[in-house]
Amino acid sequence: MRLRAWPTLVALVAAGLLTAQSAAVAQSVVPFHADSGDSCRRGLTEGSLEWVEGPVIRPTVRVEGYLSDEAHPSICQNRDGMYSTATFTAYNGSTIVDYETYKADDEQVKFSFALSDPTGVTAIDRVVVGVCRFNSSPIGISYCGSPAEYKMP
Repeated sequence: MRLRAWPTLVALVAAGLLTAQSAAVAQSVVPFHADSGDSCRRGLTEGSLEWVEGPVIRPTVRVEGYLSDEAHPSICQNRDGMYSTATFTAYNGSTIVDYETYKADDEQVKFSFALSDPTGVTAIDRVVVGVCRFNSSPIGISYCGSPAEYKMP
């Protein structure tokens, strides 16, 4: 009778530990916005940053949102032959932990990804989001809006 009780006891303890672990995971969601800095708002990105950390969980920032390049109605009538990029750079202090870049050209691109240290150890204390626009031809102008910085809540 005692031998049959052990598997049940082990399963109950394991379930309790998993429940305690998921309850101990800290999650904070912060909305983000960055644009290309021009008066027409030709390039912009919006969405949410979700900090996920815990005692056994890999420190991660989940990013969900979209990048828009001339996809919204604007006071500017003509397309300008440029495309937009959004860059998300995760930091711990002044050290870059991870980064991701997305591109949109006369469209809206949705994205969902995670920023984290490849070793799974270093926490992320802030994320910097920037939008730049580049000419589609090899010769031309490019410009960037002011980067937006979001600190871990």
